[in-house]
Amino acid sequence: MNLSMEPAQWAEMLAQNAVASMQERLQRQQASIKTEQSALTSLKTALSDFQTLLKGFGSSSGGGLVKNSATANLEGFVRLSASASASKGLYEIEVKDTAASKQIAFSSMTNEGVAAATGTMTIEMGDKKLEIDMDNVSTMAELRDAINKHEDNPGVTASLMKINGETKMMMGSEKTGEASDFTISGTASFLQADQIETIAEARDAVIRIGSMEVTSSTNTFKDLIPGVEINVIQKTDPARPLIISVENDQTGTKEQMQKFVEGYNALRTQLDELTKSGGEKEGRGAMAGDSAVYNLEQQLNEMLRQNFNGKTLSDFGISADRKGKLELDSETFNEMVRDNPAALDGLFSGNDGLVKKMDKTLDSFLNGTTGSIKARQSSLDRKNEEITTKTEQIQLRYDASYARYLKEFTRTQAAMTQMENTMAQFF
Repeated sequence: MNLSMEPAQWAEMLAQNAVASMQERLQRQQASIKTEQSALTSLKTALSDFQTLLKGFGSSSGGGLVKNSATANLEGFVRLSASASASKGLYEIEVKDTAASKQIAFSSMTNEGVAAATGTMTIEMGDKKLEIDMDNVSTMAELRDAINKHEDNPGVTASLMKINGETKMMMGSEKTGEASDFTISGTASFLQADQIETIAEARDAVIRIGSMEVTSSTNTFKDLIPGVEINVIQKTDPARPLIISVENDQTGTKEQMQKFVEGYNALRTQLDELTKSGGEKEGRGAMAGDSAVYNLEQQLNEMLRQNFNGKTLSDFGISADRKGKLELDSETFNEMVRDNPAALDGLFSGNDGLVKKMDKTLDSFLNGTTGSIKARQSSLDRKNEEITTKTEQIQLRYDASYARYLKEFTRTQAAMTQMENTMAQFF
């Protein structure tokens, strides 16, 4: 026994020896869990990034993979956007009218008139009616708020404006189109027809294409030209026809396909990193031998070779190398897109397309409720909770051992000190 050591030092050393093996096992378990959690985070990020990319490609309107362009020969009359399903061609249209909401002004309404008014103010739009009890309002501001905040408001907005130093009550329908027309009635003088100025009538937008006239309650016409959205800005001159040209945007489509290729290859790079078997020059991947990730890679490989709506990726010059990475043959791709862009859209989009199938496969991992990543994270969380419990148990064991050893060595030290003092008396 080293007499130079204090009992507390002996107690600490022996108590630590008593729990050392258990602590080492827990540390190994904690390191393993931390590694797996990190791997799951990397996997989730890679899958989520690719799924986000897929969702853009899966829509035939907006950010779809196939890009078309729609342009007009005259500027300032329409705004155009073409989806992947837009039909190539030239289309002549005439904008006969734009949509508008009804706007009125009360020329003689004053605060004094509102305070003196009795009865009701009635606003009707179609089969909807709003009645305001004039006895409950005493100013134009109160009347405005009573209209705007009423639960029966049929779709109108009242406002106050300063015009030439005078406050005027304005009212307008919230939506455009003939269906948004409304009428005002009531006993107060300022509610009579001759005291209400119509600033704008409610009207529908009207487009003529050929011998056909088409109306819309808004300024937007969808699929009048298949796959093209037309937003009218102003009426055209019948003597100057508006020609809309719809073309395949081969450059834009190739850029989208390149994004898909790069996004897929980035995913495969991350999967390969996580599952590498390792060797003399590199370490083993955190998910090497993981059956779920292996099955995912196999499913993705199979999808790249499958037929979707009559076409495969290889038909468009897209093939996988021996490592599963995609390569794009520009010449074949450009030729196929020029001749049959709808086939590429059919391959990727729709319920039977490649994007939907890939998205469904990824969702089996990423779903926040039923996904396998969520289940594995929950399992790791439970293991961490168990480790926390075991850590507390080890601490209790350490504390008990420390207290026991401290008591024993304190007693031993006292006995030895007494013995040394006794022996000193004989010399």
